Amino acid sequence: MKIPHPTTDRVSPSTAEPGLESLTLDTLQSVLSSRRRRAIIRYVLAAGESVTVHQLVRALSESENDPTFETTFLERCQRVHDSLSQTHLPTLEEYGIVEYEPGTGRVSPAAHLLTLEPYVGRGPIGGDS
Repeated sequence: MKIPHPTTDRVSPSTAEPGLESLTLDTLQSVLSSRRRRAIIRYVLAAGESVTVHQLVRALSESENDPTFETTFLERCQRVHDSLSQTHLPTLEEYGIVEYEPGTGRVSPAAHLLTLEPYVGRGPIGGDS
């Protein structure tokens, strides 16, 4: 499955994989506009297998250390966890990029994860600008 070309508004139903019929370029840009979502995609790509939400939270919290804010690592982890579980992971799951199981705390590669590799790479979480 190829990413929609900028001149195309929607994925062609004849070439679309299940669940991608309504994926517009705007949606793709919205999904990839979040630094945290790109970091999640890179992390799961690099792992090549299921990871825990805890692993994602720890890696993101460590990469987001900002000395200008006086927060503890635990506070940062809690904010990242809330953001991932309430917003970012459900969004990525909605578009078939990851499978998110809140009950078990597992995040697994889904059908469209590899499609995004050219856009986010497989580097470390903090490798984003």
